[in-house]
Amino acid sequence: MYPPHSSAFASVRRHFDDPRTSDAVFVLVPTDADEAGPVRLTAAETHEALYGPGSDPQFATAVWKEVIRTAQSDLTPDGTGKLVAIWLALPRLTGTVHRVCTRLRADRSDVEAEMVLALLEKLADRDGASCLTDSSLLHAARARAWHLAREGLRELPSTQIERITEEHALTASGEEADAPAAESLDVRVDRPDGPYAPLRFRVRPEHLRRQGIFIDTDDGSQDRSAGHSPGKRRRPGRRADTRPVRPAGRRG
Repeated sequence: MYPPHSSAFASVRRHFDDPRTSDAVFVLVPTDADEAGPVRLTAAETHEALYGPGSDPQFATAVWKEVIRTAQSDLTPDGTGKLVAIWLALPRLTGTVHRVCTRLRADRSDVEAEMVLALLEKLADRDGASCLTDSSLLHAARARAWHLAREGLRELPSTQIERITEEHALTASGEEADAPAAESLDVRVDRPDGPYAPLRFRVRPEHLRRQGIFIDTDDGSQDRSAGHSPGKRRRPGRRADTRPVRPAGRRG
């Protein structure tokens, strides 16, 4: 029914699936009527007031206001008030999680965890407590999710670990420890089936030459595969379905 057990959203939902939790009283919503007292809602009734088929927009606004006020004033170690606010926000965040993961190939668990952190930070912000609304709270969570996914696309590979391993191997074999390590290349393959992140992986130059793939060099020339006969004529350009490859750490 839910995503993998490591999902932050799934863990919160499972917590409120327990009737002992969902039937407990958490929220007291004031009403406009002078004679009527505040409406006392359990967690399940609060969820129904916001997302049920008979939900009243005006009453839903009052519910959200009280949910946020309760979460901000809850200083108990278990953070029950904040947990209720997170649970009630999930139906309006799930669609964003799906879009972020589909378009930018982000990890679902990472995206959901980042959203929960954003919600907790906004609820704990004392400076902006008076102007916090459900819209601004959810906007902060969505913005953090997109930012996390886009930053993941800009990560640059590091060859430091590989070079340390090679240096240790050279030292163990009795060779010079400061001998230059073999240069590896980053290969990028753009996906033709939609607006998805390109595939990136690292290979050895000699592997590409064995496969007959052209390599773009820094001076703009192309290194041809050594496995093909020099007398065999080939059309200029790269092989089909390949993309430029460059030394590790560079990005075009």
